[in-house]
Amino acid sequence: MDYVLIVVLYAVGLGMMIAESMMPGVVIGLIGTVLLTISVVLGFKHHWAIGTVQVALAAVVTPCSFYIGLRKLSLKASLEGASSFGQDYSGYQGKEGQAHTDLRPAGIVIVDGRKIDVVTSGEPIPKGCRVKVELVEGNRIVVKAI
Repeated sequence: MDYVLIVVLYAVGLGMMIAESMMPGVVIGLIGTVLLTISVVLGFKHHWAIGTVQVALAAVVTPCSFYIGLRKLSLKASLEGASSFGQDYSGYQGKEGQAHTDLRPAGIVIVDGRKIDVVTSGEPIPKGCRVKVELVEGNRIVVKAI
């Protein structure tokens, strides 16, 4: 019965530590740490080899799970998935489209069936008006009414 308690406490504690790395907070990690500590103490009371294996396994699994969790939450990963980051808009130069929203002076225009964020030279353009792309500088697209 003692072995079952040791294994259950250890598995639940380690699972909570892994869950903590995927969903950052404090409570789950603290409870997991307490359960792991109790399990390791009970393991050492039974036999020194059991406690040693538990400590070694926790020393490998816990940092690895935190590393994986940190990579999932990192800014680099979220920027790689961004659809408009680093796109080349130079192909829109000279194309015509229609104002999807009022441009005061910024808004959204539909060009070639795609919605793009644009600005005007300063003049407001009402929704539905035909526009032409005058200038593309990086991700800044300037349009004028036609």
